[in-house]
Order: sequence, then C-alpha cells, then structure tokens
Amino acid sequence: MEMLINAKCDIEAKDKYGMRPILMAAWHGHTDAVQMLINYGASVNTINKKQYTLLMCAARNNRLSVVNFLLDNIDDVGLDAFDTDHQTALHHAAIAGHTHVVRRLVHAGANTSTTNKQGRTPLHSACEKGHVDVVDFLLGHGADMLAKDEEQNSPLHVAVENKQTLVVQMLLEAGNPTNLENSKGLTALHIASSHGCRGIVEMLLSADCDIDRQSKNGNTPLHMACLSNNVVIAEILIAKGADLNALNTRLQSPIHIAAEQGYSEICKLLLSAGANIEQREQGGKTPLYIAARGSFTAIVDMIIKTARLEYTPKKRTRPKTPEERRKWKCNPDLDVSIALQETDQNLEMILRKLAHKQLSPGEWKKLAHLWAFTDEQIKAIEHQYIGPSSYKQHGYRMLRIWVDSLGPDLDPIEELIDSLNTIEKKNLADAICKKLMRQKEKSEKKPDDKTCVVS
Repeated sequence: MEMLINAKCDIEAKDKYGMRPILMAAWHGHTDAVQMLINYGASVNTINKKQYTLLMCAARNNRLSVVNFLLDNIDDVGLDAFDTDHQTALHHAAIAGHTHVVRRLVHAGANTSTTNKQGRTPLHSACEKGHVDVVDFLLGHGADMLAKDEEQNSPLHVAVENKQTLVVQMLLEAGNPTNLENSKGLTALHIASSHGCRGIVEMLLSADCDIDRQSKNGNTPLHMACLSNNVVIAEILIAKGADLNALNTRLQSPIHIAAEQGYSEICKLLLSAGANIEQREQGGKTPLYIAARGSFTAIVDMIIKTARLEYTPKKRTRPKTPEERRKWKCNPDLDVSIALQETDQNLEMILRKLAHKQLSPGEWKKLAHLWAFTDEQIKAIEHQYIGPSSYKQHGYRMLRIWVDSLGPDLDPIEELIDSLNTIEKKNLADAICKKLMRQKEKSEKKPDDKTCVVS
C-alpha cells in the first residue's frame, strides 16, 4: 500500500458507494492501514454515500481494534455523528450485537439516548435483534427503558414484536412497566397475544400486565388472539380471567371477531367458556348472523346448539341439569353420528332419510318452529346454499341440532314420531314405526346357534 501511495495514487479516490481507501480499511479492520493513510494525509472526516463515518464502518463490523485506535488518537472522531438513517456508531454496534464495541463506545461517552429516523434508541435496536448481552450492558449504563419511538413503542414493545423472549424477561426483571401503550394503544400483551408468543404472554401475565386493557380501537388482548386465530393464547387468557364479552369500538366481542373470520376452534373455546351470543355489534348483527353471512356452517351450528342449551321439550319431566348443559358447553360441535352410536343405531339413518328423501321443501321448518327454533336460527341455517336441493341439508342440520338439545331422558325417535304427527305427517311417522317393528321382529326371530332334533 505504501508503494501505491508513493506512486501518487489518489488516497481520496471513491467507488460508486462513496467508499474511500480509509473507509475500506476501517470496514475490514485493517488498523495499520488506517493509521498509514492518516499519516499520509487521508481525511478522518470522510463519509460514504450513506454518510457512514470511519467509526461507523468499524463499529458495524465489530472492528474493535480500529474503534480503539480512532477513539484514542483522533480528537473529533464523530462519536455521536449520524448517517442518512440518523443512526450513530452506537446504533450500528447495538443492531449487530457487538457487545465489546458497544461497551467501548459507551465508556468513551457515546450518547445512549440518540434516536434514528424511527425514533429508536440503541436499546430499541438491541431489543429488536435479541442481543441480550448488549441489552444488559445498556440497561446498566443509563439507557432509558421507557424511551419511545415515533410510533410510541418502548423497547419492550419492540422485543415482544420480534418474539425476543430472553430480552423480554430481562426487561421485566429490570422493572420495565408492563402496561405502556404505543400510538395505537397497544400494550406488550396485545402484541404478544396477536403474535402467539405463549412464553411471553405467560411472563407478562405473571408481571401483572392488565389482561383487559383496551387499545384505541377497543380491542383487548383476547380480541387480538381471536383476530390472529391463536387458540392456545386465547385459552391462556380465558383461564386467567379475561373478559369474554368486552366490546371494542365497533361493539364487537371476541366471538364476533372469531365468527367473522370463520375460526371454528376459537368459537368453540369461547362458547364453552360462556361467551354472550346475543350481543349485537354496531351494525346490529349477532355472532350467528355474522357466521351465517360468511357461510361458516360449523360455527352456525355451534352457536345454535349453545343457544338451545335451555330448550326443554314438552315431554321433558324436568329441566336440564347443569351437568347436561355443561356437556354441550364443553363440546358444542359434538358429532351427533358418534353420540348416537351409544343410544340408537337407527336414528342417524332415520334422520338422513327423513331430511334427504321424505321431507318436502319447507317441511323441515315446520318441525323447527315446533321445536322452538327462532326465525334467526332458521335463516342462519338456510343461508347455506348448495343448489336447488339445499333444503335437504338444511333439514338434516336442523335435525342434528335438535337431537343434541333433547338430553338423555327422552327417546329421540319417539319424540320425532310425535312431532311428525303434530305437523300432520302421519305417513312418515307410521313409516318409521313400521321400520322399527320390522327390525324388532327380525331380531326376535334369530335362530339358536345349535339346534338338537330327536327322532
């Protein structure tokens, strides 16, 4: 290099990025080359097109030897100078996780509170990237854990946003307040619930984070979990006592959101926990209407089953017990065809034949009204359209829901026969009776396995 310099090579020559030889030497950690170029008159205040200084080039690439040389030998090294992104050498070192360089810069007097174009401090940057050692050092040397960027995100917000669990733990152990809000009114728990960070959610809840804090649009952490279909997070929040029926600015509860998005597992969880299914959002729509509009038939059926938990047929001699109601709350989408195997093998076949072959259009609705289905529930079932024969599937779904609401003390086939007679479908009732009689006679006529004949 000295030969080139003596040969009158331009030591201030720039490439297309504005990089001069001295910047390249600092970038790659060639301390001797940096010193030689300075001795031959190279400018120590040179910058590239991004306005990176010598110190920045060395700091971002973990060139501690160059950093030490510059700090020890250059009077105005530009310790807090900033580049086009308004980032200092300390920002660059913190982003990259270069702990030794960060330590040297801070000890030399670098300002830990400088902010980049996003309003983020070096602590924000270290938290974003999950550099635990850098975070630990900065916290111990005056970095402000309450500093907020342009969107009012604290370092804790940034750490949670990027799922940096160890950094979150460190900030909480350092006493970071848990309920700081950003410009959208979101706390760290809102963000963790949205991103599905189970470990972080549990840490924040253990640190007494407000579980029902509402953002500026009224969403709670449970709303956020539902929006993102994070079933596990929703389950944790509910177990910790989150308000199932909190309303956002659109008067939506979590189940409105789950129904709107078609998230059946979240809906099942909310229904099992006792979510209010009668609440109307600002447009006057219930979760049932919203689910039907989205053609989410499984959710529609779940909601109707839940709404019919208090249904008591005329023949019932007693109201449902809490245990019977709890059965459907715990599993509101139970497949009837499975449940029926334990009671009557014929019922599933009877229901299918009745709905798909025997009931004419509109007749299933007569049964529905007889069994106290509401107009809204009937319309929700009817919303499913699969062609001219849609009514057959509508009837079958209604029959399945009805069977679920009977409870164990009534014979569903007997109840069905009586109901068919009530709506003047005696021929169908008689056909079912005859079928059952034939099956009974057939079972009674089974021959013995062995017959002894004496002549």
